[in-house]
Amino acid sequence: MIENQQFDKRHVSTEGFDRYLDSGVPIVLPIRGMPEVHIFIEPLKSELGLRVEAEPDSQAPDTGLRNIVARIAVRDGKRFLEVVVTMAPLFRDAYPVLCSMADRIQLGGLSPSSALRATLDKLSSLLRAPDWMSREREVGLFGELLVLGGLIGSRGLSNAAQAWRGGQAEEHDFGLPNLDAEVKTTTGERRTHWVGSLTQLVPTRGRPLWLISHQVTAAGAGRGHTLPDLVDNIRLQLGSGVARDSFEVTLSGSGWQEDDRERLGTRWTRRAESHAYAVVGAFPRLTSDALRHSDLPLDRMPEVRYRIVLDGLESEEDVPQIIATAIRFEGQI
Repeated sequence: MIENQQFDKRHVSTEGFDRYLDSGVPIVLPIRGMPEVHIFIEPLKSELGLRVEAEPDSQAPDTGLRNIVARIAVRDGKRFLEVVVTMAPLFRDAYPVLCSMADRIQLGGLSPSSALRATLDKLSSLLRAPDWMSREREVGLFGELLVLGGLIGSRGLSNAAQAWRGGQAEEHDFGLPNLDAEVKTTTGERRTHWVGSLTQLVPTRGRPLWLISHQVTAAGAGRGHTLPDLVDNIRLQLGSGVARDSFEVTLSGSGWQEDDRERLGTRWTRRAESHAYAVVGAFPRLTSDALRHSDLPLDRMPEVRYRIVLDGLESEEDVPQIIATAIRFEGQI
């Protein structure tokens, strides 16, 4: 394997990279900076990758892509995160992407997992038409981060970050030790919320489900917080490490893009006190089980969205302390 140590720039030019690629020889290209980052080419394995030393307890994130994978490799007793492109025709186009990830690690100070996610997000944004975060999603994410901020104070950084599931399909927003929580946020004067499916308010077997209801409104100058405020505040508390990486992955999966930051300038504050409700008994909800014995052709209604009204409703059970503490969070940890 060739070790290239002679550099007068941070990255080998694309022309130089092409020469290495055409040689058909395995090669490792170090990139100046700290921590140490290397680009490697393994022609026989059809691999182009980036390698950086990993934290002892870190895990390889799921890229969600077929031809770009992340893995943990052990070399000379050290653990490395490797981000690998596995399709040779993509190598020339992928090389600048890996260099961009190296810059985020060495110049931007991101952890390898966060740098990978940021790089893939940027790449995705170049490949799709403009798709800015909707006001509904902005408000929804604001409400989830209010709960996450409250959990950081009571559960600690790691436990809180891992509890947040965000945009994961078929999962409730938060998975806590003995219960799940679904978060709904409205800007209306009434406590009404949209429910997006017949399964959203179905408890996971053996685990109680609670619905957390926020009512927010646009605040005056100097009051409340913007969505970017909450993101930055939580990032500051999490610092770097596994908890931060978990947060960044879930945040991205929930629709957050750094490019949207300037468009998310509305300052939000609570219109009314937040409440929590046990999803049991007479709590208003539609489920497949409840409709199964009706004459409705449910198989012909693949999507169901309905609105519930919670004004004046009292929870049928006492609110657990972990939720009562979380929903009092005001946006500043």
